[in-house]
Amino acid sequence: MVQAAVPERDQTLSRGRVALLLAITCGAQLLVIFDETVVNLALPSIRTDLEFSTSSLAWVVDAYMLLFGGFLLLGGRGADLFGRQRMFLVGLVVFVGASLAGGLAQSDTALIVARGVQGFGAALLSPAALSILVSAFTNADQRGKALGVWGGLSGIAGTTGVLLGGLITDTIGWRWVFFINVPVGAVLLALALTGLRGGVDLDAATGPRRLDGFGAATITGGLLLLVYTMLNTSHRAWSDPLTIGGLAGAVVLIAIFVWWEKRAPEPLLRLGILANRQIAVANILTVLAASALYGTFFFLSLYMQVINGWSPIRAGLSWAPLGLTMAVFAGAAMQLTPKLGTRNLIMVGLALVGVGQLLLLRSTVDGSYVSELLPTLILSGAGFGLALVPLVVAAVSGVAREESGIASGLMNTAQQVGGAVGLAVLVTVANERLSGRIGEGAQNPSVLLDGLHAAFLVAAILTAVAVLATFVLPSTRAKVDMAAIHGG
Repeated sequence: MVQAAVPERDQTLSRGRVALLLAITCGAQLLVIFDETVVNLALPSIRTDLEFSTSSLAWVVDAYMLLFGGFLLLGGRGADLFGRQRMFLVGLVVFVGASLAGGLAQSDTALIVARGVQGFGAALLSPAALSILVSAFTNADQRGKALGVWGGLSGIAGTTGVLLGGLITDTIGWRWVFFINVPVGAVLLALALTGLRGGVDLDAATGPRRLDGFGAATITGGLLLLVYTMLNTSHRAWSDPLTIGGLAGAVVLIAIFVWWEKRAPEPLLRLGILANRQIAVANILTVLAASALYGTFFFLSLYMQVINGWSPIRAGLSWAPLGLTMAVFAGAAMQLTPKLGTRNLIMVGLALVGVGQLLLLRSTVDGSYVSELLPTLILSGAGFGLALVPLVVAAVSGVAREESGIASGLMNTAQQVGGAVGLAVLVTVANERLSGRIGEGAQNPSVLLDGLHAAFLVAAILTAVAVLATFVLPSTRAKVDMAAIHGG
């Protein structure tokens, strides 16, 4: 019965339609990921203008990550229940409105609140965008290429955020790292209002549209508490009662969520999705890869600006080789994934990233960019370019059409939680090493560099674990069946 409907859905879209849908969905994802990193090089200027305290400045970044990670599953399920286009538009309006408020903020509190609302809008927007993409491209070949573009651009966006963040801050001012979202968002809104009409199956789930309120409350509360606790380990010990209590509370809430979802008549997350080995392992790999990526990104930025004393523009431009290399190899991954399968490409890609991280152990105070940093940036760009595309494919393959939103939200949640956990672990490792070296009376630059080396080593270990985990993915010899996405 299902098979009879497949030929009707398997339609090749025109080039113009393909370009329009990619511009809408990937453009939205670029905004979401871009805003995770664009403020990093603007933080010193923001601190001066809005008189932030040292402790509260981190919340300009953390507020976004907290609400983004906490509400992703809810946003993904909302797209399934209430319509992908509707959730996309709501998320985009909330995101753009919060961006405008952030640019106009006159106090530290106003900016932190705006960043939190931005994160909430992103949590509605991102899973809806990916769900639209995989639902609209019913032709196997077109869907594979579209997912390849999505995976590649998702990785490039973070690098672009750092590059443009430094450039914008040094030229027209930090407020424009938020204002720039307004015209871009307005164009995306206009395209979405016209380009998503007709020809795309974006309807909500049939039948009663009841949201699992208790499940939504427990998982959202658990994820918020988990991300919040992990983010605060940067200035609070793991043995601190607040840290222990926060982690315990998060575990309890998530356990209650799992218990409830097994019994709920209309669950927020059908746990059977995770019985699919490919989807489960893909999300585990996403957690591990994000843990290594976020931590390396953070500490390598510190190396550039604090140890080498580079300006925001120079530090931002230094990331360009990573973004360019990632774009090239993501394009290659689009062609190779259907031929080689997800497992081989993910394994090779993550191995390249791990080698790049190990090369950072050679970095020195006032070291050469060409000999010490450039090899890492090129290897990491190539590795993530190869790995991200098949990771996206694996994470959304074999999911029923009516559950594509929650699957997209699950993958994005894995990325955000992995990033928060990885950053917390690497900061702890670096601080422990730093404390030990200060006791030895070492000079400050070498002390900090020693802490960074410890963090780079742990990041490489996390990446190595991810490489080993790829062996659990389905057969390396089986080609990826792009038509299997949504169980088609």
